[in-house]
Formats: sequence, C-alpha cells, structure tokens
Amino acid sequence: MNEESGGNSCDPTDTMKQRRAHFLILIVAAVICGLIGLGAYSDAISTGRTIGLALSTDEGHPRITDIYSNTPAERSELKVDDILLAMNGEKRSTTDAFIAISRHFRRGVPVDFTVRRMGRTLTFSVTPGVPFPWSVFLLNLLTALGYLLVGLLAHYRAPEGERAQVLTFFSLAVALEMALPDQLVFMPQWAVFRLTIFYVLTGIQMGLEFHLASIIPRRYPWFDERPRLLKSYYVFGLGIGILTSTVLVLNRLGVSDLDFLSGFLSTLLNDVVLIAWGLGIMAILIVQLRQSRTRAARNQTLLILAGVLPWTLFNIVTTVVTYLGMPRPGFFDVLQPLVLLVYPILIFIAIFRYHMLDVQLVIRRSLVLFIVTAIVILLFSLIFETGASRFGSEINAGRLQVGIFAIGMLLLGLAFNPIRNWIQVRVDRQFFPERFETRDRLAELAATLPSLGSLTEIGNRLIEEICEIFRLESATLLVSDPHSGLLVSLASNGGSVTDEYGISLLLDSRDPGVQLIREARRVLPADLIAESSPGLAQRIQAVNAEMGVGLVNADTLVGILLLGPTITGERLIPEELDLLRLFSLNLATVLENIRLFESTRYEQLTGLLRREAVLRALEEEMERSARYERPLAVGMIDLDYFKRVNDSWGHLAGDTILQRVAQCLQAQLRTTDRIGRYGGEEFLFFLPETDLVAGLHVAEKLRQAVSQLDFQLPEAPELRVTISIGIAELGTQEFGEHSLNELINAADQALLQAKREGRNRVIAA
Repeated sequence: MNEESGGNSCDPTDTMKQRRAHFLILIVAAVICGLIGLGAYSDAISTGRTIGLALSTDEGHPRITDIYSNTPAERSELKVDDILLAMNGEKRSTTDAFIAISRHFRRGVPVDFTVRRMGRTLTFSVTPGVPFPWSVFLLNLLTALGYLLVGLLAHYRAPEGERAQVLTFFSLAVALEMALPDQLVFMPQWAVFRLTIFYVLTGIQMGLEFHLASIIPRRYPWFDERPRLLKSYYVFGLGIGILTSTVLVLNRLGVSDLDFLSGFLSTLLNDVVLIAWGLGIMAILIVQLRQSRTRAARNQTLLILAGVLPWTLFNIVTTVVTYLGMPRPGFFDVLQPLVLLVYPILIFIAIFRYHMLDVQLVIRRSLVLFIVTAIVILLFSLIFETGASRFGSEINAGRLQVGIFAIGMLLLGLAFNPIRNWIQVRVDRQFFPERFETRDRLAELAATLPSLGSLTEIGNRLIEEICEIFRLESATLLVSDPHSGLLVSLASNGGSVTDEYGISLLLDSRDPGVQLIREARRVLPADLIAESSPGLAQRIQAVNAEMGVGLVNADTLVGILLLGPTITGERLIPEELDLLRLFSLNLATVLENIRLFESTRYEQLTGLLRREAVLRALEEEMERSARYERPLAVGMIDLDYFKRVNDSWGHLAGDTILQRVAQCLQAQLRTTDRIGRYGGEEFLFFLPETDLVAGLHVAEKLRQAVSQLDFQLPEAPELRVTISIGIAELGTQEFGEHSLNELINAADQALLQAKREGRNRVIAA
C-alpha cells in the first residue's frame, strides 16, 4: 500500500553533485570575469602602443603598405611605400623584428622612425597611442555579462530541470565566447588559442541551442521517440567546431597546404552553417508550436521564435551584403551583440515566466516613490529651516543645526516605512481599486469556506469564486487523503469528469511534480509542473490548466489548486499571484481541518468510502427511499481472477490496480451515487432514484470502463482487468419487506451467478 512519505529525503549523492555543479559554475563565472579584465588590460596597453600602419616584407626590408585613419601614423609625415629601416635607431630587416620592438612602446613617448623614400633616408617622430575603444568594450561587456547573468539566474533561481541546465550551459558558453580577448599583450600566440576556443565553443553552442529548442515548451513524443537526435546535435556541432578550429590553427602555424581548406571552412561556417543553424532552430520551434496544445505552451514557443528571428535575419543580411561586395554598415558592430542578447533573455522569460516588467507595477511604485520623496524632502526642509531660524543667532548655532539635522534624519528614517505604506494604500484605493477588491473578496472567501462544512461544498464554492475573482476559464481542486497521501479531484469546472486522465487518475504524494509544488510554496507555471510529472501532465492537459499552487499546511501537502487561463487571455500580474499564494495558506488550513474530520469515512488505499461508511449511507438511503417511495438500485462488484494478479506480480501491483479501478468506478457514477470498498477486491455501490433497468445500464457502463483501462505496469505491460457485477433493486412495492442485509445478499447472489456464468458480465437479482 502507498504511504505518505515521512519527509523530504535528501540523497547525499545528489547533494554532492549539486555542490560540484555550483562550484563549477562559479569557476566558469570567475574565468569569464577574469578574461574580460585581461581583455580590457590588453586593449589599454595595445591602444597605448598603437601607431596605425601596416607592414609587409619587401626587398629585404619591411614596407609600409597602409596607414589607418585617425592614428598617429596618419598625423605624422610617414607615407605608404616608405621602406622602414630602423625604430629609435634599432635597425631590423623583418616585419616580425619591428613588431617585437613595438611591444616596448609606451603611450605618449615619441618614437623615431627611419625610412627610405625615393633613395633618401628620412627620420620622423611619431607619438604612439589611440583612444581606448570604450563604446565597443562596453557593448561587448554588456553582452557577456548579460549572458552570464542569465546563466546564473537559470542555475540558481529557476526550478531545477533539463531546460534550466541547458540554458545555463548555453548562456555560459556564449558569455565565455564574448569574453575572449582579441589579443593578450603578454601572450603573442594567444590568437591561435583563441581560434581553437572560439570554434569549439561555437560547436558546443550549436548543440545546446538545438537541444534547448527541442524541449521548449516541453519534451514532446517526437523528440523522445528519436533518442539519437540529441546525440546528433552535439556530434554535428562539435564536429564542425573542432574541424574548423584545427584547420585554421594549422594554417596559422604555417601549414601552407591548408590555405584553401582553411578559407573554405571559414566561409562555410560563417556564411552557410550560421544561417542553417538559425533556420534549423526555427524549424524545430515550428514543430514544437504544432505539437503545443495549450495557450501557454504556444505563447512560450512564439516568444522563443521572436528571439531567434532577429539573429537569423542578421546572419542572412550579413552574408548577402558580403557576397554582393557591399561595405558592411558600421552599426552592424553595435547591432550584433544586442541581437545575440535578445535570445537568452526571451528564453528565460518564456521558460520561467519571470515578470521582468509589469507596467502597472512600475507606474504604482514610481508614483508612490515620487510622493514619498516629495513628502520626505518637504518635512526635512521644514525641520531644518525651523531649526535654523530658531537657533541661527546663537553662538553654537552650527552644532545645533548639525544636531537638528541628525535628529531629523533619524525621525524621517523611522517614519519612512509608515509613510510609504500609508501612501501606498491611498494610491491603490484611488488609482487601482480592483487590487483592494480582489484582496477583500479573497479574505471574505477564506472566512466563508469553513462554514460550508463538507469538502464537496467547499470545493465547489472555491472553484466558482476563484474563477470569478481572477476571471479564469477553469479551475480544479485536488485534495490529499490524510492516510495514503493520494491526491484525488474534489471539484473542477475544466475538462470532462469522465476523461481518462481527469477525475479517475490517482496521484501519489511522492510524485516528482507533487513534490515540486509542495517545496515551491508559490504559484508555478503548469508546463513546468507537467515537465516533472507525467501523471500531472495528463491531468493538466485534461483540465487546460496554466498554473498550479500547492496548498501546504506546515510541511503537509493538503491539496493542489490548478488554474486555467484567464478569460481575457492576459497573465495574472505578480501582485495577484502573491495574493493567490497567501490565500493558499488559509485554504490549506481550512481543508486540513475538514479532511481530517472526514478521513474516518474513507478507505485508505482507494480513497473510496469505508465499509462501515458505505453501509451507513445505504441504510439512510433505504430509509429515504421507503419514506418517499422512490426506487433504489444496489450493486456488488468483484474483480475477476484478482488473486492471480497478486500471485503473479505482487501485492504492490495489486494495490495499483485497485486504486485505478476504484477511481474509474467513481468517475462513472453521479455525485448522488455512493460507492465503497466492501472488502478485499469487492466494492458495494448504490444508485438513488434508479430502478433495476437503469441500474443494469449503469452497471454495464462500469464493466466496460474497467475492461478498457490501461494500467501500464512495467512488470505486466499487457495486463487487462475485468469485473463481475450483481445488481438488485429495492422496488416501490417492496418497501419495508427487505432489510439492509437481505438487499445486499440479493446483489451478492447475483454476483456469484455472474462469476459462475464466466465472469466479466452483469447479472440482475
């Protein structure tokens, strides 16, 4: 039998893995920050040494082939085609030798260049140094730190899951790539290392981005049915990255035979693979969009598409401009980092729904801050001016004014929060009255629910009021049995009560999705919950839920409230989500008290009425039927060959089957009907206002529903279970002639006859 877990287990292995992951993430973040710092340091030194000319070895001496604009070389008398003979009197014959000398240049210290021009030897003084490229540096810094921030938020702040991990690695890989310095003044061979790291990181990003697109908004069957697809993402990405970096590095090291291959791979990667990469991501997201069945899932996918589209279009436009021989616009260098940064931010918003900007919230807080600041400044001015006018003529006026200033600041500091809260209430009442209305209605609902008495009435009233208060299309309340911990649907106005994955599905308190809700203690996106629990995913889909909040009393999960989309299609704002969270605490206390009172009536394993409770309810119904002369049908149900199930696959499998069958039977009955576990694999049910003919129809519906159940037990994948049913009637002409035992015995005899005739059938007494 299922028992509620005694607490949250903590696996030492998982804890160690988490610590290692945290440590690794911090190391990568430190490396990224270190590379940014080293890049800035190298750029500062490099710009201080810059002269602004290009050299090529010609006729035994380097020749000036180009002079760049806005550089010291352009402002000097040096000219293109001058032959460079010496720097500061040091004669050299190769370009590399002069580059080695230039590494000792310092900003502002003139350097003498000796050149030969048209047979004449001339010497010119050039002062090295160009301005530090602050705009480019700050833009790259913003992009790198933006990716780093998204990666850290995804790792530390988002709920654990596959998407969070992939987004973390992807963001950190891009941040590391953006942080790679173009040069390191103390490492001449850095360019070779940079090429290797750059293209390998690009390959890793390619695999991660394909992986991420394939699981947003969730892993659909098309992806899980192709296990090799995930490996192919990384094999392709890393293969392209490693091959390209290897060829380019060998070419840089002087392997001249690779010139053509190096150029080909570089062109292929920059002009073809990048575009194919973006188009491939968009194609996967379009497939995901077609697979999405909820509005939230479609919105998430469309949001990611909006993030991918600018990057893909940028790559296409860049390639077209290059092939047409047109000059690349200068704003492209500014646009590229911004286009790159849009993608992870939109992914983060889409996956975890962080409300990074809520217009009403911004307006409210800005208005309150403005009013509070104005009042504080006014009060401080009055205090200071009063003190100055009162003590300004005294000898120790300076000290008194300082004392008044200090006391005034202390009083204003103590009064700041009360003033802010007072103003907040007034602003909300004047400009946002609906906030107070929502808060007041929730408070009234929380006070009213305990007086309703029964769980059923509380559930129905709660669903009705919650949908009206928050303008929701649907809502579903699941309640946990205090003995078994099983979650069953108490009330719902979304989906069909006879849906295969609706009311009839049991949920164990140890289910990963249930544990996620219990530990989060806040409103969570339904897609995030569904990702961690197939059972909850089915129920969420059946009731079209978009959000879920756990009803937790102390450390006990009392229930789960699943909320559908709003009627207007708008999302609930953060304040409404916070009100829901606070209301869930009150609701959990109410439900806990009621369910403990009612727990003595329900059977532990199946969640149905206990034998004593169903017999008592049947006796009361017989009295009511006799009083008003209304028909009553009573049935006995027995699982066929159930002993073989226990003997073949064990009692745990048997318990699972009993749970599913019990809930299937419950789902087929009306709310006025009653069913309970009579003993072992036997169930007793009765149908008020139902004669024998109608009772036979209901019993046949029960038999067919159970025969169609798919239990999906790993140890018995093809298992099917059938039931036999005997049904009897308390007819309108027989009131008072039959006792409770006689009526049950008549149904039981009919059940025995059904079993004798071959089982899996319904027999009337």
